[in-house]
Amino acid sequence: MKPRESKKLKPFGTETLWNAAAVTGLLLIGLVIGGFAGVILDRQGLLGERGQLAEDAQAPKEQTASAPPPRRTAVQQSEPAFDREALEAAIQAAGYSESEAPPEETGPNDLSFVPVIPVPDRGLTGPQPWQFHAVAVAPSEGRPMIAIVLDDIGVNRRNAKRAIALPGPMTLSFMTYAEGLSEMTEAARQGGHELMLHVPMQPLSPTIDPGPNVLADSLPEVELTQRLAWGLDRFEGYVGINNHMGSRFTASPEGMALVMGELKARGLLFLDSVTARNSVAGRLAERAGVPFAERDVFLDNEPNDRAAIDRQLSLLEQVARDRGYAVGIGHPHPTTVAALRDWVPEMQARGFALVPISAVVRHRANLAASGHGDG
Repeated sequence: MKPRESKKLKPFGTETLWNAAAVTGLLLIGLVIGGFAGVILDRQGLLGERGQLAEDAQAPKEQTASAPPPRRTAVQQSEPAFDREALEAAIQAAGYSESEAPPEETGPNDLSFVPVIPVPDRGLTGPQPWQFHAVAVAPSEGRPMIAIVLDDIGVNRRNAKRAIALPGPMTLSFMTYAEGLSEMTEAARQGGHELMLHVPMQPLSPTIDPGPNVLADSLPEVELTQRLAWGLDRFEGYVGINNHMGSRFTASPEGMALVMGELKARGLLFLDSVTARNSVAGRLAERAGVPFAERDVFLDNEPNDRAAIDRQLSLLEQVARDRGYAVGIGHPHPTTVAALRDWVPEMQARGFALVPISAVVRHRANLAASGHGDG
């Protein structure tokens, strides 16, 4: 038997190599063309879910949601933890972060659809708290009146002590979530100052943290009422509230109608910090019969610049001279407190009267009753 011959593999010829190269080339060309086509289709939004997810990943959250998030129906028993030190540092560094409203927020909001503001029964009897807790001052006797309101009191205890040590009557607005409110507010009352409550309200920017229990226009009525009540029950002896931030919330007719109804039921006044040009606070306060005033000048948007603060105080005097009264809002920054300490005796020597916010509110009410508007 002959041994089996082994088959020899034929070596690649030139023709075989050319065929392999051609196939490889066609495959590469197909992949390149397919890649370009995918990019074009993706940019045109024609790849469906995959293309949409890529776009959503780059867009702000509020632009990608197809439906608003479900509203909660009850207040959380405890607020999520927040960084108190970081919030205090931000307030100290930035002063009042919402002193100017965005240009697009200039037109008045339509209040025609807001029904008569419901006023809950809170069992209020006797004198109105905004009058009962007001600091008594001598009649201005024709002198222009100036009220100085210091916000954010209590977040920084050292700054709070500096503010309380100022000559009165200042109007000190204590933050709802500050700690040690009973001790600080009693010291402020003993120092001759009028007390207010500084209530966190929703700003336009979602990146700014106004603090816990903020009033937001996305909240259901039950939760909004409970958050407001939580703040209003933090301490006693104050005349009313003003908004911390709130450039979005104070422009919300529904939200502010609820606030005004609650203030009316409790006999409190409202001071609009005017962080939004389209705030509805004044019109709704008038409709609800809530005593009201609004800020004229921010004192310390440049909290470390003494010259800038002095210029704002001069502007405040000019407003008071022209109209008969003015309201300035500042913060207990060391530079602001130092400027006010020097300014008070000087402004009094120039013929101005330093008054609490309740005196301005009462003056406005008297002007309205006499048919002279707010002067």
